[in-house]
Amino acid sequence: MSRRSPLRGAAALLALALAAARAPGPAAAAPTVWSRALDPAAGERAALIAQADGLLLRYDRLRRSPLLERVEEIGPLWLREARTLYERAGAATSRDPSVRLRYADILEHLGDVQGAVATLEGLLRIHPPAPSRADAWHALAVCYARLGRYTDEIEAYDEALALEPHAASRALLLANQAEAYMALGDITSAVEGYRAALTTLGSLDMFRYGVTTLWGLAVALDRSGDLEGAVEHIRLARTYDRSDQQINGAGWFYVPAHDDDWYAALGHWAAARSAELGAARAEAYLQAVAAWDSYIARAPGNDHWLPLAKARRAQCEREREQTMKRLRKPAPAAPQRR
Repeated sequence: MSRRSPLRGAAALLALALAAARAPGPAAAAPTVWSRALDPAAGERAALIAQADGLLLRYDRLRRSPLLERVEEIGPLWLREARTLYERAGAATSRDPSVRLRYADILEHLGDVQGAVATLEGLLRIHPPAPSRADAWHALAVCYARLGRYTDEIEAYDEALALEPHAASRALLLANQAEAYMALGDITSAVEGYRAALTTLGSLDMFRYGVTTLWGLAVALDRSGDLEGAVEHIRLARTYDRSDQQINGAGWFYVPAHDDDWYAALGHWAAARSAELGAARAEAYLQAVAAWDSYIARAPGNDHWLPLAKARRAQCEREREQTMKRLRKPAPAAPQRR
């Protein structure tokens, strides 16, 4: 199962929160004379939030740059400073939903998933407007995924889907929910969820949301016993994203972590079948077998899919050997002309 903000994809909640921060609204507006009279500390809180949001904007720009090592080096420093500023501003109990959403996102990015859950659940208890509730349920579902609380995750996506009117966002929610079903071993619901997600997408949305959904569906089909369907959907995904950037980019993570090997194994297997050059085909098969070996080594003994992974590894090895025999077989001599 994968997540989510190829997201998952899929765009991370931080990006959505930053968009909200850029827009005029309660979080960005300066306190009025009357509000300062009623709450003398309002101006100070607004200044702290504005300062923190400036750090988040810088972090967002850095994440979009090719300097990945600088993101890993500097990004956490900015996020920790933004967290401090938000806490000084009382973000955890703020009546402004956008402030709480951004604060929860900072906590999740810094690895404090339990803190993010507590913040989001607290926000939902005050019943904010529907768009904020939809964002909160979505963010909460992702946190539940990180914690392995898959049943809670599925229910959170149901709550978000009941509030979300936009087709592309609904597609992301449905695809993420399908991942949770797959984590629980409910492969039928997973396949249905992925297919429902794809039916909501227009042709242009396929480039942004469809690629990762096609990959998820490919894995689900494989785990349902349909390897050929899986390979076909990977080929379709690669018509939109030839180098698999979306399932290897920032914002996409795997739950459990060793699931990345299943995606890699299928991806290499599909590449082996499509390769025109014998050397490229041989290398792709070796990479596929190595990915299956890695999945088998990393998966716990109670993993739902471990027996199938072992079977797929053996199948892939047999296919590799048969293909290599055909490639080594000399081509028939051309007939001599008389």
